[in-house]
Amino acid sequence: MALILERLGEEEGVIRRFRQEKITTDIISLMSLYDFNCLGVNDKATIMKIAC
Repeated sequence: MALILERLGEEEGVIRRFRQEKITTDIISLMSLYDFNCLGVNDKATIMKIAC
């Protein structure tokens, strides 16, 4: 997951939070906007890139 986030240009803090919460690619499709906001991803375009 970290590699995907790095390629999308996400900040190290966001990548760290995804690691700490053990977010994997299979969990992404189950996440809500609130979940992404809690992880520091607030831009809807970025959320769509991560989810696809």
